Amino acid sequence: MTKGSARRFRVKAEKLLRLYSLWQETRREDIRRQCLKLLGQIVAADPSFTLRGQFRNAF
Repeated sequence: MTKGSARRFRVKAEKLLRLYSLWQETRREDIRRQCLKLLGQIVAADPSFTLRGQFRNAF
């Protein structure tokens, strides 16, 4: 993974965390779809990705 792609990956992971948090508050279907789409992109780039690590770092 190059330096630029690692940064893009990290930005996507942070965005996913924000979207997931928003979805937990609102339960809006459009936000859920955005979360799943973004999660699919992240997992395609890194199959070992888990949200658990992101939550641990955020909270």
